[in-house]
Formats: sequence, structure tokens, C-alpha cells
Amino acid sequence: MSTNRLAVTALALWGATALAIAAAYVNHRRAVPVNGDTRTALALPAHAASAVRAEMRTMLGSLQEVLQALAAGDTARAREAALRSGTAMAVDPELERLLPEEFVQLGMRTHAGFDTVAGLVSAPRDTVLARLSGITANCVACHATFRMSGH
Repeated sequence: MSTNRLAVTALALWGATALAIAAAYVNHRRAVPVNGDTRTALALPAHAASAVRAEMRTMLGSLQEVLQALAAGDTARAREAALRSGTAMAVDPELERLLPEEFVQLGMRTHAGFDTVAGLVSAPRDTVLARLSGITANCVACHATFRMSGH
């Protein structure tokens, strides 16, 4: 009977080792970083990463200026700030080819949202705030889904 116990123990250890190796392989294949960041990495050439970051900074600046202008009652400045981040400033086609489709779609919805805000700056405050909330929801979704990887 002790031979059976030894065989069962050896088989159990072998099974546990095989499961541990399989789990390590699956996790490695998923390329989940050690820190647990499961967002999709955007592996872009340096010039492309700089362009994407500059575009995001422009949109954030527009958002801040729209809010500041609306708080001051300056709808002309709010419209101008929103248009600065509208579809007219969207990423160029060469850069779009390097980006995942979902990223491009989120970006275009965000640019279109700025165009909508530009047209609504004289609307009731709640209407404008709801549109601005839609823009920031796109930003949150994008930053929760993607991350820039170093190059």
C-alpha cells in the first residue's frame, strides 16, 4: 500500500507541476505585465507616440478652456476652444494606420463630441455639461483600455 501512496503522491506532484507550468505559459502568452496592467499596449514609433500625446494634450486643454469660458459666460471662447479639438484636427491617415481600430473610433467620437459642444455652447448649461461628460467618458474608456508602451 505504501507503493500506491508513493505513486499517487508522485502523480499529484507531477500534475501540480504541469498545471503550474501551463498557467505560467498562458500568462506569458497573454503578455500581462507583472504590475497587473492589462491595458492594450500601443507600441508606436517615437514620432507617432509624440503625435498621439500632443493630440491628447490639446483635447485636455480644450476641455479645460471650454469649462473655464462657459463658467465666465464667454460662449465665443468656448466655441473656439471646442473647435480646436474637433474633427478638423483629427489624426492624420498615416498615423491612423498604426493605431488599433477601437482607439481610432474612440478618438473620432471624442473629436465629433467637441464639434457638437462647439455648436451647443449657447444651449442650456445641463445640455452642454451632458455633452462634455460624453467626451470625458470617451477619454476614460480610452485610457482604461490602452497604454503607451516605451519606444
